[in-house]
This record gives sequence, structure tokens and C-alpha cells, in this order.
Amino acid sequence: KRAALRFLAYRARSQEEVRRQLRRLYPPEVVERVLAYLREQRYLDDTAFAQQWRQHRERNQPRGPGLLRMELLRLGVDAEVIREALTGFDAADNAYRAGRTLARRLAGSGYPNFRRKLWSYLRGRGFDDTVIRDAVSRLWRELADPLDGSVDAEREE
Repeated sequence: KRAALRFLAYRARSQEEVRRQLRRLYPPEVVERVLAYLREQRYLDDTAFAQQWRQHRERNQPRGPGLLRMELLRLGVDAEVIREALTGFDAADNAYRAGRTLARRLAGSGYPNFRRKLWSYLRGRGFDDTVIRDAVSRLWRELADPLDGSVDAEREE
């Protein structure tokens, strides 16, 4: 139990991550008893873990849904739990936020270079072509007209 709790102290983990870690040191029957204890005490919950992983990625390192799915599968989360966690995922907003910093750095480079580099960057983050096309277009428009991205049309002042 102590080894599992120490492993969980760094960040939330999936059941499978904890299982893999403990199996290196302990027999399978001990590992399964510890996992049952951790689930009972609510230290392990793959549904909550997948939601936290998604929220962390959206907030800090936006990724496309395919890449998020692959990350969670690699961490041992069940496909159904992943599908549930990605319900309502806004790929367009995530692609936009993922590309903002690079877009600002590429601002003076001309559209062909801007498009090529930003497209490649977003592709590597797991976004599909349709989402990338919209994000590149939106970011280019905002750089061309800085007020476009900062004026709230619905707000009356």
C-alpha cells in the first residue's frame, strides 16, 4: 500500500499504471488486493483520471482528440471511459489555443510560411485537417487585424 500511495503522490494515475508499477515489485495477488483497497478508498478512479487528464491537456498543452485518446490508452484507460471523457471535446478551440503562441512568433513571416509551420505544429498535436484549416485561418485573420480577436461583438459599451 505504501508503495502505491507513494506512486500516487506525484500525480493521479490510472489503475493500469499502478498495476504495472506494483507488479515489478510484488506478486499479482498482492497487487490486486492493493488495487481493490485503493478503489474502495477512492484513490483510483479511471473515469475521474481521464477527465483530469483531458482538463490538464486542454488547460496547459492542448491536443487533438486522437492524440488524447492514444495517450489515455497507453496509460491503460479503458476505451469506453476514454470515449466518455472526450464527450463534448472542442477540437477547434483547443487547436486555436495550441497555435496562438507559435502564430504570434510567425506573424511577420508571410502567409505561406505561417500556414506551413503552424499546420505542421498543429498536425503534430493530433488535430485533423479541417480543424487545422480553421485555426490557421482564424489566427492569420487575428494577426492581420488585431482588433478582430479582441472585440466582443455581443458586449455593449
